[in-house]
Amino acid sequence: MPSKKFTLNDVANEEAKWKELVAQSEINLIKSYASEGGLGLAYERAEKNAWIIRTLRDKKQRYMFPKCNKLIMVGSGMYPYSMFDVHKQYPHIKQVGLEIDEKRAAISRKLINASPAKGSIEVITIDALDYDYSLLDHDDLVFVSVDVDHKEITEKVLKTSKAHINICAPYDKTWLKNLLRSFS
Repeated sequence: MPSKKFTLNDVANEEAKWKELVAQSEINLIKSYASEGGLGLAYERAEKNAWIIRTLRDKKQRYMFPKCNKLIMVGSGMYPYSMFDVHKQYPHIKQVGLEIDEKRAAISRKLINASPAKGSIEVITIDALDYDYSLLDHDDLVFVSVDVDHKEITEKVLKTSKAHINICAPYDKTWLKNLLRSFS
């Protein structure tokens, strides 16, 4: 589609397609784990230095993980591979995934229950704006998935807690930047 005919509605459709592609990729990966040897493979094969860790690594702030006691992942999705990665490297951190979609949260819980992270990672079905961040301490961390509209959530975390908040790598609107590059 020529860029001069590209509308805001087209951008919204492209974002929806991108989100669907990501979700379908995760579904296919989970299905392959289930058929190969069980859902426990989701933990075993989770990417090392995935998005959560990569975010602080890129900011040269990885030193924050050893001091962190609680980590909140907003938009934790159906395959919590990045949370699994954190658990493997920093098992002392209690993690909470916030997922607004009950079906995705249920899949995530099944993967967690089939893993060594059972008991260390909890997934709650909730709108992140309704979560109580006030119990987080100054060494705690909040990460927001790139596919979550983060403005109001960021404001709430900053107003109600002492925690550090980060937009998770690959960062905000990367899908849109890639779309725009396709017109070059």
